[in-house]
Amino acid sequence: MNGRKKICVIMCDLHHPYQQEVMKGIIMQAHHMDYDVAVFTKFMNIDEENEYQYGENRIFSLLDYSLFDGVIHAPCSIGKRALREHFVKDLAENCRVPVVALEIEHDEYKTVSVDDASAFEQLVSHLIEHHNASDILCLTGFAGNLQAEERLQGYRNAMIKHGLPLREDRMIYGDFWKEGALNLAQSIADGTIEKPQAIVCASDFVAITLTNRLVELGFRVPDDILVTGFDNSQDAEENIPSITSYARPLLDLGMRAVAALHEEITGECALLVENNKGYLVPAESCGCGISFIQKFQKRKNVDKYNSHRNLFYTSHMAESLNSAPTINRLLEKICTFLYLNNNMKDFYLCLNDQWDDISRNDTEGSEYMEYTDTMRLRIQCRDEQIMIVDEPFEKKIILPALYEECDHPRTLYFTPLHFNERCFGYCAMGYGTAPQAFDEVYHSWIRNINNALEFVRVRNIFNVMSQRLYMASIRDALTGLYNRKGFDQFSEECYEKARQTGKKLLVIAADLDCLKPINDNYGHLEGDKAIVAAANALNSCFETDAICARVGGDEFFLIGCADYEDDVAAHYEQHVAKSLDHYNKRSGKPYPVEVSIGCLCRPVTEEDTLQNMLDEADIMMYASKVRRRKNRR
Repeated sequence: MNGRKKICVIMCDLHHPYQQEVMKGIIMQAHHMDYDVAVFTKFMNIDEENEYQYGENRIFSLLDYSLFDGVIHAPCSIGKRALREHFVKDLAENCRVPVVALEIEHDEYKTVSVDDASAFEQLVSHLIEHHNASDILCLTGFAGNLQAEERLQGYRNAMIKHGLPLREDRMIYGDFWKEGALNLAQSIADGTIEKPQAIVCASDFVAITLTNRLVELGFRVPDDILVTGFDNSQDAEENIPSITSYARPLLDLGMRAVAALHEEITGECALLVENNKGYLVPAESCGCGISFIQKFQKRKNVDKYNSHRNLFYTSHMAESLNSAPTINRLLEKICTFLYLNNNMKDFYLCLNDQWDDISRNDTEGSEYMEYTDTMRLRIQCRDEQIMIVDEPFEKKIILPALYEECDHPRTLYFTPLHFNERCFGYCAMGYGTAPQAFDEVYHSWIRNINNALEFVRVRNIFNVMSQRLYMASIRDALTGLYNRKGFDQFSEECYEKARQTGKKLLVIAADLDCLKPINDNYGHLEGDKAIVAAANALNSCFETDAICARVGGDEFFLIGCADYEDDVAAHYEQHVAKSLDHYNKRSGKPYPVEVSIGCLCRPVTEEDTLQNMLDEADIMMYASKVRRRKNRR
């Protein structure tokens, strides 16, 4: 995407046939007029509040309307009422570019709708003219809803046109969903509502629910009651009996939305790139049956989708991704599965900065639930050219590709990456110049990535915690030095290094003097302080990669392997003595902290063992302790 104008589209449930057709029209018209399109969408789209829904909704927090030249808003595609209300307020208060809304009346911005009244009139007229129905009941949607009222008006127009009476008890408001259909079927079965010859429903889902329930209650469709739906969905085609429906001109709706937005932006009228009209789709529920052409096309569409879906489900993508031990390995594996998305040309994966930082955890507020100000582009696939990168960019620009030069307009779909409410980042994908929206396979594909990211994050936490537990197991709690377990492990490595390289092995045995009198006279807390002071003095004397360990109550060992000078033993003894002298002068304690040291430093011979060299240093230390005790007396 480059300096050409950009359209932002807010739409959910893109795998649904309605949204797919509308998006196809939007893309066809936008690309024809040299507009880029950025679609912000989510997968879970129900009117429910839960952790997963929160993670889905965060994708809309990216929206900055000022980055676009216009906005197309499809409120009818948003299942969550609170989110619909949010956009009504947000667009009114924060959007300073033209807005076109689909199929909803709004005073603040222009709306584009399908003429459902004329379409519904054709559907009712089919029942009257081809099936001689005169007693027809209309089950529409919510009272006051634009589409529900238009479809009811189409019913009225058809009845009046054919000289049939309008009866109030034959015009029933429902809900576009199950409840209204189930209630109507039960009322007909128990005689509360007189059985009509035919029922026209405001949507295919209502018609499917009504038909199936009527059959369960003993009615035959279409022999006893004719039923029609509206929208021409795949579910209507696959139902038994198949549902007569009407294919709305949704392609036309999308094209007209772009044309209307273009006029708002430029003041210029635009011709539609294609002429698309709605049409009746006869089927079994009204007695027409399914034509050979319908059966052939249905089989073709089903076979194509099943082939795509089967390729995905037999790919073992989830198992492969979840086995990735690191984020970089995971990114490599994701790239190998890009082919599972039919016709996909572009794909960008963006992660939060430090998305797996264990400090951003569930107990520290909501920081982990938001996108970070700096995002990191990790996968870049442009025109099928794939690269794993690690490029930081500011979240406020959404994606660097929005501003890159491209010789043709294109569409990108922005979807969230998250695990429940924890935000990982987001993806952008596109089909190049093809007027195509993603399907349910892409949703499952992204869910595999979400789960794999969580696997990596949790694995990292376990690794860190395991490392901490391991370090705690080899460290002395009082002094922070290695304990006996840690010393045994690393001293053996140090000894082997000296033996194999011929370098000198330095072994120092040290013992705190007069610990028992300190404990007896001043308490064990003071004794612990004396041990810590000795440990600090001993640990600070090394200049090479050596270790210091507390191997007993007041016993220490130090071991290292290097090209030591001949006077190294004296050097270390002086360093420790000087360090403790400095401590004693500043501590204000009524007792001095002193240590006895035994030190050897030489290459390892064939006769040497690690234990023998440790014993040798320990004997030297004990001899030093005896001399120091005599001197104190």
